[in-house]
Amino acid sequence: MKKSLRVLSVTLAGAMLLSTSALACTGVYVGKDVSDQGTYLIARSEDQGQGDYNKMFQVQPRVENVPGRFITDTATGFQIPLPATTYKYTYVPDYTRGDDGMYPGSCTNEYGVSITATVSTSTCEAWEAEDPFVEPGLREAILAASVAAVSTTAREAVDVLLGYVDEYGSEEGNTVMITDQNEAWIVEIYGGHQYCAMKMPDDKVAVFGNHNMIGLVDPKATPEDGYIYSDGLFDTIDKLGLAVKEGELYHLAKSVTNNTREDYNNMRNWAGMTILAPSLAGEYDSDEFYPLFYSPDEKVSVLTVMDIYRNRYEGTPLDVTLPGNEENRVIGTERSSQIHILQTFPDWPAECSSIDWLALGNTEHSVFIPFFSGITDTAPAYHLDGDTYNPDGAFWKFKSICTIAEQNRSLYSQGVKDFWKLQEELMYQEMLDAAPAMLAKYSESRAAGDAYVTQLGIDMAEREMLLADNLYAKLLTTMMHNTGLSSSKTPTTFLSDVPLRQVAESRGYTVTWNKADGSTTIAKGDVTYTFTPESYECVTGTGETIELTHYCYVRDGFTYIPMDFAKTL
Repeated sequence: MKKSLRVLSVTLAGAMLLSTSALACTGVYVGKDVSDQGTYLIARSEDQGQGDYNKMFQVQPRVENVPGRFITDTATGFQIPLPATTYKYTYVPDYTRGDDGMYPGSCTNEYGVSITATVSTSTCEAWEAEDPFVEPGLREAILAASVAAVSTTAREAVDVLLGYVDEYGSEEGNTVMITDQNEAWIVEIYGGHQYCAMKMPDDKVAVFGNHNMIGLVDPKATPEDGYIYSDGLFDTIDKLGLAVKEGELYHLAKSVTNNTREDYNNMRNWAGMTILAPSLAGEYDSDEFYPLFYSPDEKVSVLTVMDIYRNRYEGTPLDVTLPGNEENRVIGTERSSQIHILQTFPDWPAECSSIDWLALGNTEHSVFIPFFSGITDTAPAYHLDGDTYNPDGAFWKFKSICTIAEQNRSLYSQGVKDFWKLQEELMYQEMLDAAPAMLAKYSESRAAGDAYVTQLGIDMAEREMLLADNLYAKLLTTMMHNTGLSSSKTPTTFLSDVPLRQVAESRGYTVTWNKADGSTTIAKGDVTYTFTPESYECVTGTGETIELTHYCYVRDGFTYIPMDFAKTL
């Protein structure tokens, strides 16, 4: 929960609908046994109260033997002391004038520990009164970084986090997911000092909104059984008369919420199930307590997780384009500032064991760009601070495209979606192709590996930003064309242009550039196409002329052709 709404919830007591739920996130988990690449996937959207919320992407270096340091929540003054040595980690901080602290969003450190924090949650009034939040206490504003800086395994990270709650207390209800190369954990913080951590099953998936989800737990369970819980958790449940049990097992989520669910959150649980396990989903039921974990119908790709974060209930009775559904809380909200998918590979070197797929803006019309976790820096555009549109900033580049596309989805949406979907598929293959080189570099030395993945990440991101600049220009031009168009004319539906070389090579074509006339020829077997800048015509190897829907052109070193032709390659 951001500071602005935390203050509102105190000063405007009658407007409680603006509190926890207003700034909310959606979490996704995929166990390594049901991932198509045998990897853990933890993911989260960071959703805000408005669309113009700049996020950056940076790397915090390792610090050796510098005692006396603290990590500070700048909004409240709360501090946690740091050891003399802290570890390198990636993070996705807020712009500094956000005035509510760092909000690192997600972190992956040099020991292969990944953490996403947090999905905000709440409990029932009786629980809140019995286990009140501590002010100042631990907040999302520093949580992920304070754990990533000092943890070498997922289990150690869980112990560190729970130790913070024990010692300092929590200021918020939060759900956190943590992985390393061997295991994955979920932590639910219910109040100032009560919590439960659970080792997540390798053969299950989860999609959840802003409510507590851990189900049946044996109060006699031990860490070896995969559970860690606070002293007095079950006694407090019993004292308040909130226990929901099956035999001797406590259903924690039902107990701490007085067995309630809200459509605001529950719809997102169901939407995830319709994608990952449609055989289980059925029709949406407001009264259903959808489970945290279930088996997917088939192995899950990171590309499928991207689709989850674009979901707006299309093709279901909850579709927000249908009359009366406008206020349904979707996963793919326009208010997201960043969305990350942390993919951990069990057999890679710990210092570069993950890929961070990061989308800035909201995913419906943005793109996930991958980064190996061994990076030591990011492209300059990811460092651009500020709260006002700046075309040089990464967040603003992608968010501006989202903003235009969402003004009229019938005209602008599909062309943008098609463009970014293609780019994600190409980058997915690009990372598969880069993995052997990455492993070879790390076998030479860590320095060689770090240098390779850092430059690869910068190059890939800067390429996608150049493509975004062109996409924005073409999209804005189409919108200008349609604005004020006379009623006798039909508005233009946006069709994106795509980089010829990148697409053609991914389809197995060889690409040749003719310096004399600037034309580009692609060939595969006996199939040949030649494109000339500023020409609407493509010439085949047999001399046949094909009329293009848009002329070929060159911008920023890329030769572009229309998407509809590219789909035929």
